Amino acid sequence: MAFAFWRVYYNVYLEENGLTGSQIGTLNAVMQSTLFFVVPFWGLVADKHGIRPTLMWLVIASAILVFSLGYITSFWLLLLFIPLLSVFHHPLGPLNDALAIQFAQSDVKHSFGSFRLWGSLGWGLASILAGIIFVRIPIKHVFTVSACLFLLLSTLLITYKRKKIYKPHFESLSLKELFSNKPLLVFILILTVYGIACAPVNSYLNLYFRELKAGNNIIGYAYAIMAISELPFFILGNRFIKTIGPRRVISIAIIAMIVRMAFYGFVPGIGLSLIIGALQGLSLSFFLVGAVEYLHKLMPAGRHATSQSIIWTSYVGLGQIAGNIIIGPLIDKVGMIVVMQLFMVVNIICFAFTALYFQYRKRMETT
Repeated sequence: MAFAFWRVYYNVYLEENGLTGSQIGTLNAVMQSTLFFVVPFWGLVADKHGIRPTLMWLVIASAILVFSLGYITSFWLLLLFIPLLSVFHHPLGPLNDALAIQFAQSDVKHSFGSFRLWGSLGWGLASILAGIIFVRIPIKHVFTVSACLFLLLSTLLITYKRKKIYKPHFESLSLKELFSNKPLLVFILILTVYGIACAPVNSYLNLYFRELKAGNNIIGYAYAIMAISELPFFILGNRFIKTIGPRRVISIAIIAMIVRMAFYGFVPGIGLSLIIGALQGLSLSFFLVGAVEYLHKLMPAGRHATSQSIIWTSYVGLGQIAGNIIIGPLIDKVGMIVVMQLFMVVNIICFAFTALYFQYRKRMETT
């Protein structure tokens, strides 16, 4: 919920304060670019002190900085402030995911998906509440609400009775190790390309709905529908992995994104776009669950947290940086509807490459 309150409306806030698509894309790209440095650094800190204590201080710092963000509207000031915010904000997701994975490993009745779905529920609830609230009050207050939720989380991290110190073990992946593991290298490329292909939905769906003349309440409902649709698929994803394998699960996810982009780009409309957002469960949840499982097979034993950081670095990091750099100027020139059309083609290319790679790997494993 703390993430959602400010992230869902951040681009809208920037647009309302007169920033262009190119400026918004630049700020989003700058924020993503710091991920490569800050996630490994805080991973090492968490290895030494434990995930939960590290998260507590990062959450408190994020609360202060997110609150301050609501008072900065200058592009040049934001260009300086966003990297500072990202230093403390970026590691929250990877460390939280690493903690969920280790909880799941210590209790076989749980899985990564069964923990991850609660984040989707929180995102959905926050989106609905924000959509209702910020039709009536200025949108800049999303940062205050988000900061309060971060502070609430920090108190939970303090008061939770510690029985075990979980450490993420973010081991570095040397270039020699990376290039000697060609299947891993190719899959990182797939993660990166899919990150680029998903960028219009992951980062700019709020501006897409603004282009359709939707209000903040509609934007909130759109993100709520997407988040809630993730819930069953985080659970079903684990079951499908056992029956059809992670490769098919990943392929289904990419096909679902192609369908979404086709509807967004060629049949634009507020009502239909809200409905098609329910495919988020397939296009995101299935992909993440499948990618986590597939990476575990490619990585040495005991490197689960490292594999989780690979997803964040390639899919969220490299992919989103490239996507933001490309999409920002396109918004100014052609608008979000055309962006969806163009990126449907990118998704088709991603699917074709992924399918060929999986077929090749299957032949190699059977010979």
